Amino acid sequence: MQPHLLRLLAFVAGGFLLVIPSPRAAHAVAPGSTKPFHVLPRLTGFSQSSAVLPPGGTAEVGILAMDPQGNPLTFSWDASTGTLGTQVDTGTSSLQTWTAPQCLAEDATPVAVTVTSSYGQSISSQFGFSVAQDLAVNRQPPFVDSGFELLENAGAASWQELWLTAPLAPRSPERIVFATDQELSVTFIAKESEATHAFGYVYYDDLVARGYVNAQGDLVDANGNGIADLHEDLYNLAPPSGVQARPYIGVSPRCSRTFTSGGFLFRQPELALNSVCASAFFTSQDLTDARPGRTSSAYNITADIVGTVPPVPSANAGTGFSDNGLFPHIPNLLEPAHPTNNFMGMGSLVFLSTEDDSNLTTYRAMGLVPDADDFEDGIPDYDVSRYDTRGLVRSVNPDPGITRKDRTVDLGLIQGGKEMVFFLVTAFDAAHYLDDGTVFPCLRRDANLKCTLHLKTPLSVFFSKAKWNLDQDPVGRMPTLQRNIGCAFSDQCDPDHAQSSSKACAVVATSQKMCGWLDSFVLQRSAQPHYGGLVLPREGATVPASGNLRMPHVLMTAPTTVPGQWLLGFEDLNGGGDRDFNDAVFLFQGQAPMAARSKVLNPPDASCAVSRVRFTKTDTVPTGCATSQPAPSYALATDCQVCGDGVCASNPTPTWHPLPLMRGADSVTVDVSGTPGNQLCWKVTHPGDAPACLPAAVQVDVGYELTPVDP
Repeated sequence: MQPHLLRLLAFVAGGFLLVIPSPRAAHAVAPGSTKPFHVLPRLTGFSQSSAVLPPGGTAEVGILAMDPQGNPLTFSWDASTGTLGTQVDTGTSSLQTWTAPQCLAEDATPVAVTVTSSYGQSISSQFGFSVAQDLAVNRQPPFVDSGFELLENAGAASWQELWLTAPLAPRSPERIVFATDQELSVTFIAKESEATHAFGYVYYDDLVARGYVNAQGDLVDANGNGIADLHEDLYNLAPPSGVQARPYIGVSPRCSRTFTSGGFLFRQPELALNSVCASAFFTSQDLTDARPGRTSSAYNITADIVGTVPPVPSANAGTGFSDNGLFPHIPNLLEPAHPTNNFMGMGSLVFLSTEDDSNLTTYRAMGLVPDADDFEDGIPDYDVSRYDTRGLVRSVNPDPGITRKDRTVDLGLIQGGKEMVFFLVTAFDAAHYLDDGTVFPCLRRDANLKCTLHLKTPLSVFFSKAKWNLDQDPVGRMPTLQRNIGCAFSDQCDPDHAQSSSKACAVVATSQKMCGWLDSFVLQRSAQPHYGGLVLPREGATVPASGNLRMPHVLMTAPTTVPGQWLLGFEDLNGGGDRDFNDAVFLFQGQAPMAARSKVLNPPDASCAVSRVRFTKTDTVPTGCATSQPAPSYALATDCQVCGDGVCASNPTPTWHPLPLMRGADSVTVDVSGTPGNQLCWKVTHPGDAPACLPAAVQVDVGYELTPVDP
């Protein structure tokens, strides 16, 4: 006959205990003997520290039992979900701990214990639990950088503050490259020079693709005539025919004169020839050696010179000193690609002129555009907005006339990882007079770095990469220069004796003194609100030596007080001249999207899915910043990782739920059960803004509810 099954249901503290006796064990007996009878183990008590637990909470359960036959009992625990600890038994009792899962179905009895006698008879009981879901509980850990999967122009400043930051400024003019994409703008600061300038840039990768630069970053001399191909094409020096011939950069040559130097045939450079293309090659000239330490006639050398300048100070260039490109007095190679340079131009011209003075002239009328203003006001003397960022005329001028807006050019989005090389094209007299620190550019050097072929031209090109420059450094000091960027420039300050000069200033937080950089009125003007409120700290800036005895022409500095901003100051004389590096000064400001993505907030549990999320935050902007500026945007996702074979990896494209949050302090609860997932994270993004007005995300508080996943 089937034994009767007894059920006992005991409710304790919101849970319950289900007791299920097993059938009696069968025993073999001899014929005619008395059939043995053994009574089932009997439960005499149980305990449960809590029947309601938070996700991941722990409870202690226990059972008391007796064997009517008086023998010891054994206890076996099992859990359908959650995790059991280590049981502690006696012959009549057993204690166990159970850690709850992240979620649990209603009326669940996840823990079971079986009590077995020495005769194999057993009785089982089950413990009921519930796992409470509480949206009010904050699951967001304190902010640390390691708590975020992504920090792009953002950083954890304290335990609950996430600051969006400006993109990092480049630190060396030798390699101007950005880690991520960013919007870049350039602002004209000042010009302190009698020369005429044009300012622009080329992309390093484009020069590599054209064959001018090798994999090591060195300039290439593919035709083996001793002149780097980049320099050769800047001035169209390659001969028209023969093994050293190179394609002419432009439509057709203005001049056809050639010369021979060092056994090689060259074309005389049109940018160094007058309007009638009169020959300007002079062989075996007695010149002061421009290498460092050779400043007297005792060190003179014999070298060739090619090129000339307008003969008298009052003479204009006219149609001379031109390669007939888009702009007459700039190398075609540095122009934007255009039919007038046979689409061989590679440059972008940011400012066609840096004239900002009290007259209406450019040097020998060589300006790319006329000087149309005679006010020295920190604004270039032409209608900058009439031209796009390449230097081409716009179809529609967004800001006609010369206005304050003409101080700044927005270069647009600069791709991260794409190196920029800036250049200044200078129109000015050429001189080789080492007492004034000036030299002719050098086209070719021998194995001892002695120049054997000089270029004499009113049009010079200076790159931000010092080793690409043509002129030699006759001083050879290491470093080339040091300046205090917040100290006013004085021609009475001797950089070699700055420590004892009353015109020098101490670098902040040090006793070291350096001569100043920018003129006092430039510092004062730049600090005015309508000029951007740029106040330069008294920090030191250094111009390092090139390493190949080429003259560096750029001072780069990134003031610590203005994150995301950096300045380039150019020295516009070949050989360094007065070495003030303030002849043309530009301010750069990067603006990049900011993003932060948290790591997964909830412990992984494939049996649960996130059903609802409460997100509370406060974001702030610095005092004085307009509330019309973009506010941070927030979103969350529940599939932030992809898991398989016990391994989880970040999901680069989770299903983001945008959160409808107002600026400042706000909170929202969203139902995400439509996209079930068990890997919750959140992100904040911002399109970027002026460094002084970037917001911070503070007091982020995240709660969530989990529900069991149907098997």
